Amino acid sequence: MSDTTLIRNGTLVLSGEMVRADLVLRDGQIAGIVAGEVAMDLDGANHETIDATGLLVLPGAIDAHTHFWEPAGDQDKEGFAAGGAGAVAGGVTTVVEMPQASPTTVTAEQFRAKVARIEAAAIADMALWGGVIGEPAQPEADILALAEAGAAGFKSFMASSSRSFPRVDTAQMLGAMRTIAGLGLPYGIHAEDDALVLAGIARMRAGGRTDPLAHAESRPPLVEEVAVATALALADETGCHVHLCHVASARALAMASGARWRGVRVTVETCPQYLVMDTGDLERLAGFARCAPALRDPDEVAAIWDAVLDGTVDLIASDHCGYTVEDKAAGGKDIFAAPMGLPGVQTLLPSMFDAAVVQRGLPVPRLVEMLCANPARVFGLYPRKGAIAVGSDADLVLFDPAETWTVRDEELHHRQRWTPLAGRTLTGRVTRTIRRGETVYDGTVAYDRRVLAAPGSGRFLARGYGVSG
Repeated sequence: MSDTTLIRNGTLVLSGEMVRADLVLRDGQIAGIVAGEVAMDLDGANHETIDATGLLVLPGAIDAHTHFWEPAGDQDKEGFAAGGAGAVAGGVTTVVEMPQASPTTVTAEQFRAKVARIEAAAIADMALWGGVIGEPAQPEADILALAEAGAAGFKSFMASSSRSFPRVDTAQMLGAMRTIAGLGLPYGIHAEDDALVLAGIARMRAGGRTDPLAHAESRPPLVEEVAVATALALADETGCHVHLCHVASARALAMASGARWRGVRVTVETCPQYLVMDTGDLERLAGFARCAPALRDPDEVAAIWDAVLDGTVDLIASDHCGYTVEDKAAGGKDIFAAPMGLPGVQTLLPSMFDAAVVQRGLPVPRLVEMLCANPARVFGLYPRKGAIAVGSDADLVLFDPAETWTVRDEELHHRQRWTPLAGRTLTGRVTRTIRRGETVYDGTVAYDRRVLAAPGSGRFLARGYGVSG
């Protein structure tokens, strides 16, 4: 790798503005932003020049919600290497990995074991969520130890998820919030009401319903709204920073906005599947579109878009889950037989650029806030991550805003090479991804759209990384 890299003639997407300027990268960081002619002494350093004519230069995207499942109990799970390859191919240089794995990350010992796996296998830089579970309730000492080990935040489910990650009840969540509030960390909530979910599934089963729409009808937006109301009430009581994961209800988003106005510390995330897919896709794709929350009808999707465009939504994340084709195909006969979750880390940035910027006219800096700066702020990574600024990590994406292309399964780099967006035509494509000054993905045809980074080259990012060093 060259000592110094110049990125020439690109349009830089900075905080709130776009400027024509050149970038100087040195020692893995941004060393200079120069408008006009680059007039500086490179001290005889070996340097590389990258021509970004006609391209946007974005900060590397941060996917704050991934499920790469490492360590994993079986080899079909994504893993940090394969998941990271998909990430950098999509312009994502940093992920915040969820605590579900084998074992789940609910103790400091398990957390440190996952950090060791990052050091051995990761391609993207990675921060880690810590888990807070019920049955038995998470001891306060475990939460404190996870924070000390560098957790970027904590995650709980309000609805039943898996035997290895039991949901928390309201009392357990209140206790966890009291502890986490004192740490100043975000508490991520999968906000679906457990009793309503179970009753909805039972209602579908009693009616002999196994068709794809039975999934959506079993967990309508009300399921989220009841849970979000509870989470916001507890956050108001405790002062805890609550982060609402993958919100797919317009009323729940409005509730979060109102709580924020009252002084409740709440941030909100949604996902591409709730913005570019709907119940028509669930009917068409069956198990390959089963996720939780469920896909919504077109009117609900339009209302969620309103919350994205008006600033209610803080960040957009993929909720990437790498299930096999065989696993998901089981939903063809019985939708409830398919596991819940969709791949999306590689299509996160291009699908959102097309849907938000090209189709709806969202200014590019606003999209960059949701995909880069805001997740970096929420998880303690800003300004070293999520920004183009002198001293920030040289995490950059060269992006062609005019290229129109078709999403194809065979061009995916994560382990399970399928996507519910296959066959869609998008405008805007990643041409190069740079992580800490190193080109980790070359998206040109000449380089066969190749991931260049080695497993283990990714870095663990402990909470506070953004202001350290």
